[in-house]
Amino acid sequence: MAERPRRPAMIGIAILLALAVGLVSGWYFLIRENPPPVQTVEEVQPDPAPPDPRLVFDTPFRNVKPNVKYTGDASCAGCHPKHDSDYHKHPMGRSADRVGRPGFPENFAANNPFASQGYELRAERAGTVDRHIVSAKNGQSTPLPDHVMAASIAIGSGTRGRSYLAIEDGAVFQTPISWYGQSMQKWDLSPSYDLGTGGRRIISKECLYCHVNQVDAVPGSPNRIVGGSFPEQLNVGCERCHGPGELHVRERTDVAAPAGVDTSIVNPKHLSHDLRGAICQQCHLQGEERVTRRERDIFEYRPGLPWDQFVSVFVRHPTITDFHKSVGQFDQMHVSKCYTGSGGKLDCTSCHDAHAKPDPTSADAYYRTRCQTCHESKGCTAPVAERAAKSDSCIACHMPKADSSNIVHTAVTDHRVLRRPDEGLTPRRSLPADADPIVPFARSPYALMGDELERDFAIAFAKTIGKMPGSRSIYLAEAEDRLTRTLKRWPGDAAAWDMMARLSSRLDAPTRFLDAARKAHRLANGSENASMLLADALVANRDYSEALTVSDRLVAVNPRLIEHRLQLARTLILMQDWPRAETACRDALAIHPLLPEAHLLLAHCRERQGDRAGGEAGLETAVRLAPKPSAKDDYRKWYRGQSR
Repeated sequence: MAERPRRPAMIGIAILLALAVGLVSGWYFLIRENPPPVQTVEEVQPDPAPPDPRLVFDTPFRNVKPNVKYTGDASCAGCHPKHDSDYHKHPMGRSADRVGRPGFPENFAANNPFASQGYELRAERAGTVDRHIVSAKNGQSTPLPDHVMAASIAIGSGTRGRSYLAIEDGAVFQTPISWYGQSMQKWDLSPSYDLGTGGRRIISKECLYCHVNQVDAVPGSPNRIVGGSFPEQLNVGCERCHGPGELHVRERTDVAAPAGVDTSIVNPKHLSHDLRGAICQQCHLQGEERVTRRERDIFEYRPGLPWDQFVSVFVRHPTITDFHKSVGQFDQMHVSKCYTGSGGKLDCTSCHDAHAKPDPTSADAYYRTRCQTCHESKGCTAPVAERAAKSDSCIACHMPKADSSNIVHTAVTDHRVLRRPDEGLTPRRSLPADADPIVPFARSPYALMGDELERDFAIAFAKTIGKMPGSRSIYLAEAEDRLTRTLKRWPGDAAAWDMMARLSSRLDAPTRFLDAARKAHRLANGSENASMLLADALVANRDYSEALTVSDRLVAVNPRLIEHRLQLARTLILMQDWPRAETACRDALAIHPLLPEAHLLLAHCRERQGDRAGGEAGLETAVRLAPKPSAKDDYRKWYRGQSR
């Protein structure tokens, strides 16, 4: 492996940074010790797939095989009524549901309607559908048509809150309105939502994995599902921890359970520590980046198998780790003194019952008994009065709640099991010189190593660098070098070519951008995701005719994805086909009447066709709808620059 360029310290002065950027640019364009693989688009072929862990992993449990089918929770209830009843009261057993069913916690009088980012938002329930409505005015203060999304799926148990999904022509979107539970009990803007970018968040199968039991996603689509609807069972169920139940149901229906271990279904208590932890990692180890292994799919994972044979998880370097993210329980536990002091024997089930959550009135006592299994010989040293004030709760002092760093109105429990609550307030430091911003999570005995791990790291690193602090140009050069090496090893890796294309775009290398995008497109069989990338690359190379063909096809495949219609409009504008571009803009606004960019592009089309007044009015509407002052300025500058 070639030695990567040395990074300057994060606190380097501007002169050194500029010099480093110049050196890296020279290295990138002139020296290049490892040029990309020389291979035409026609020559590129998929690499041989690695062995499927479901077929080759050494395990006595027979339901890990890919031909064993999932049966749903209803098939478990007959023989396991108590577990079934308890589990469906647990937050995991209520991870998703259809709107309008009994037991929903929402109060439609709480902060409804509400204002956010210059818009008014409100939620209304009509039977089995919620109408989430966004309202705003144009540049002349006249109300515009509302943007309405019909939310039919609720995501979340309601304990912390709930977000909502709308399914439109088989495509899944998150609405901009969420219900926040805990102490808030109100409606507000969905986490990290920017209404100026559309208010129609694309929801992929990876987003759904931890909330919906099974998703039959259209291969290569950002948000479409086969058949246009979800299976009847929405919530994460028994089989997420025990594996597919078909074999077990069939055998136990015909024959009594064996005296020893029943190998027809996984029982986590019979797994090793690492394999038991892998079950929890599915949803409680988000990390900074998750990369699916070559030729694998996240929904192929089966309990009883190693998670990291399907997905590689990368976390931030320890000096810049954020321990207050909402999904960080597993990695927090791994740095706790309880975990390290137990020699790694502590796991999630040491404290949690996966089938049942203790009642709030007994939770303190329940978790205290869990703590005392290891700490029974030494009692609490806090004064009796202080302990009494906190209901003698170990968690109140050692696992305090704090505001989530990535989800507003939400508190998270610190699973580092701090000796003192103030230990969790230690400020993060800067990333050391020569350190990678991300590192692989603590490896299990079954983890990928060598080239396979380096491949996943190269993809994760390239995805991360745009979000991390530091000398970005040097990071880009290193990311390019890492991806080049992995593509030499696997020249038929669609995901690696996809990432190389995106990186080439950031490096302002349009020819390489297009070459990589074409290879990704070919290897992904012209998937929707790959076509979106190819359309961008074609525009960057001014091949507007083919870009138009690809954009038209994308609109036909996923007509409700507004990004496709904007791509079509932008391409037609570059071709100066003003009437068709105007039609594309109006089609986008028919889906989302409040989309600022669509109003801006429409204004440009009208101005170019001689309607200067209409163009100015459209510009002011776009400016009014843009929440950020910087976006308002950018819109005006762009429009003036394009006007005659």
